[in-house]
Amino acid sequence: MSDEEGKVPTEPASADCCCPTDADARIARYFDRRNERRRTGREKYEVGNVTRRLLEVLLQRGPEGHSVLEGGCGPGALLVGLLQAGAAAGTGIDLSPEAIEYARERAAAAGVSDRVEFKVGDAALVEVPAHDWVVLDKVICCYPHMEALLARTTAEAKGVFAFAVPISWGWRGALIKGFLAVESTFNRVMRRACSAYAHDIRSIEARLRSAGFGSVISENMGMWHIGVFARD
Repeated sequence: MSDEEGKVPTEPASADCCCPTDADARIARYFDRRNERRRTGREKYEVGNVTRRLLEVLLQRGPEGHSVLEGGCGPGALLVGLLQAGAAAGTGIDLSPEAIEYARERAAAAGVSDRVEFKVGDAALVEVPAHDWVVLDKVICCYPHMEALLARTTAEAKGVFAFAVPISWGWRGALIKGFLAVESTFNRVMRRACSAYAHDIRSIEARLRSAGFGSVISENMGMWHIGVFARD
């Protein structure tokens, strides 16, 4: 589920942007509260740096005429941006009904409502037709076990698969994993539903290659990694 971020050099890979989606209603309620505040203007919302960069990368590939599926679409900024740039159709899925309502309002304001459908649900479980592009912006890190999510979404991507996840290697990976371990302990003590996970990016890439995709873009931004794969 996409959420706002801080400045790139200090941007945390935390539960503020990622939460596991294992059928826990507390997760939807958590994001419902945040999105309701943002939708009604009681809390400022800005598209984060990583989401903006991922959108830029996808715009460079040319979304014109393509259908796009975004799992964990949040308030829909990235998906609406692709539709405004000429994507033929879009589907957005998110656990939070408030996020979906916010996304619908955003699409209506942008004049693209007739080309997009938003659904409440888990992107690893909701069945949708295959799309030309699939985007998971800060979503893989929401799952303690990513296998079901990747199995479904790679099957649903006919051409391009794009994602943003916390960096999992080197000093940044060690820093992120240490931070997430502390955060997870805090969440357990506070009985909060949200935790995030720094999955091995090499494992994600291996799964994509085994599904017939090849890497076309790989870059780091602060504590995050952006990857775009296309079918060979």
